[in-house]
Amino acid sequence: MRVDYQHANITAGNESTVLRFTAADGTHACILVDSGDDVDLGSLLEDDEYLNAVLLTHSHIDHYRSLARNVRHSAPIYTSKATATILEHALPEAEQDNDLGDVSVALEALEPIDEWTSILNGLEVRPVSVGHTPGGSGFVIRFDDENTGGSVPDGEQHILVTGDFTTRPCAGFPGLGTSYPFDVDCLLLNVPTNDSYSTALNESLRTVLERAYTGSRVVVAASSLTGLHYATLLGRSTAALDLDLPIRLVGQAAKLYTALDYDVPGVQPTPVFDRPDAVLERGGITIAGPETPTTGSTERLLRAIADDPAAAFVQLTAGSGNSGSDTRCTTHSFRLSNHPSLETIDDVVRSTAPRAVVVKHATGATLNRFQRRFDRCFVWGTNDADVHRLYENGTWQAPGWITESAATRIRRRRWEAVRERPLGGPTRLSTERQQSIDLEAEGVDLEALEEPFSRDISESYARAVSEPESDGQDERSLEDELLARLESIETKLDASEETVTARVLSDGRDGQFLHLLDPAAIDAGDVVEITIKSRSLEQ
Repeated sequence: MRVDYQHANITAGNESTVLRFTAADGTHACILVDSGDDVDLGSLLEDDEYLNAVLLTHSHIDHYRSLARNVRHSAPIYTSKATATILEHALPEAEQDNDLGDVSVALEALEPIDEWTSILNGLEVRPVSVGHTPGGSGFVIRFDDENTGGSVPDGEQHILVTGDFTTRPCAGFPGLGTSYPFDVDCLLLNVPTNDSYSTALNESLRTVLERAYTGSRVVVAASSLTGLHYATLLGRSTAALDLDLPIRLVGQAAKLYTALDYDVPGVQPTPVFDRPDAVLERGGITIAGPETPTTGSTERLLRAIADDPAAAFVQLTAGSGNSGSDTRCTTHSFRLSNHPSLETIDDVVRSTAPRAVVVKHATGATLNRFQRRFDRCFVWGTNDADVHRLYENGTWQAPGWITESAATRIRRRRWEAVRERPLGGPTRLSTERQQSIDLEAEGVDLEALEEPFSRDISESYARAVSEPESDGQDERSLEDELLARLESIETKLDASEETVTARVLSDGRDGQFLHLLDPAAIDAGDVVEITIKSRSLEQ
């Protein structure tokens, strides 16, 4: 067997790859891994080559934007079952704003798999769960070098394609495993990293829960898959903290929630709404898309809360956030790009101890850095669209720029890595979602969230917002009256005075609590004085 690889879009993401397998009898197979921006199989395949399969790792558009235009030769598109379900909803939706070609062709070619599936005699593939996004999967490609058509353990070789991955689970879908019931001979490794994901996740959760907890209307803007993931974490977190906060999931994320059969405490899917007020409520969280408030549900909901200084708009973005509008509501932005840390990538390579690594989803300097990062395997960090030979005559090939003496040292170090790799049970290969959500494994720090959301304060807040005045003269709660007074004072204060607005959380019977609605340079435990100055009031 001979194995070659070729980057399919080196200047437009470099997440897409053509793998070519040639058996001793000349039988030939071509596999496309992902089909992102600017992938053109017409220019990549030779006249005598045919596409045998597409392996689609997940349903982020940068991995399927050219998919419909590259389906040919009756080749199936293999995905996990969940990704196939997501694509049935996502492709028609994405087609409205993107030039995707004829998506019906791609939908007809979708073939979800969860077991070993034959591509050619002696060449098989199966998906493995990799976190990153709901339904996300990598793939293991198994080939028999002796071309006997049977299972010959000594002749079997395995290529692990990670796709975008995390070792954390994602909305119940397991993360990438690092221990398998076979040796990983070659690793096609996507290398985007994010060392601050857990920090951003917990800061965003705290912000969203605090604002909803204090009675604000909270809108969370996210892509449909991020919104789905975030809703599961919010729902499980509020249940664990014993908080009664309604969570409304709207639009495309709600459709995916229902299609994937989620049932998370406190989460209510609402795919379509006539009026923003129907899905917005005081003390509630509404999750909508897209992540930028320029179109769709997010635009409508932001417009509805824009003039409410007590409301909050929270963006969860893959890059930098921008509300795109001047608003009186509080705005927050968190970069919630669900990729592994650099340390995690190192651990995956150390634990799997492959003979060869092909670095993907990076270009330029990043690609070069990873090419020099691992010294116990052959690292292919090629910055071109050439066809490169990975395997031939029973041997994983050294890159042409490596000397024979260096190749010998790397092979020796690889054997040392195999002996030193951590022991552990084999990874469960199934891509099925687990019914339970492990918050700690997904990166949620519940302990850090518990302090600001104690049960005693929650009960005081609930009474403050639900019990009317006892004298019967007014149906407004004391909190509403005090808020009205604060707003009146704020409008009359001299412009030179710096003020911080606050919301009253209790009526005083169980202690009095205020929540600052504007940032203030104070820390937990600080003792502060609150003064309302009247000498500068307008007469």
